[in-house]
Amino acid sequence: MSDAVETARWLTELLRRETVAARRAALPELIVLAEEKREAFALLAAAGTPQGPEAEAATRALLAAAEENALVLGAVAGAIGTMETRLRRELAAATDPGVYALQTRLRRPPRHSLAARVDRLA
Repeated sequence: MSDAVETARWLTELLRRETVAARRAALPELIVLAEEKREAFALLAAAGTPQGPEAEAATRALLAAAEENALVLGAVAGAIGTMETRLRRELAAATDPGVYALQTRLRRPPRHSLAARVDRLA
């Protein structure tokens, strides 16, 4: 078995593990696996193009794992983006002095304590 085939199989296994970690939303594990994946891609590039039926099978498995990985990571990125947008919107609403300030006829609006409002909602 050539180095390229071994590396392709290792990378395939890494992609599958990363996919499982992404489905579980295990972000610390994803960070470690992403670094390992970078190393595996570098080794695969250095190993050259694999030849033969065994190499073709390893490459097909790698491409299938990469496609599934991309779909799952795309979904995770979308969920994190949605959560970030919602969190920003809710924090902006919580810190808006117009939401919590008393409506009076004073010339100046009453003072607003940002920390107290955020703590109250937490």
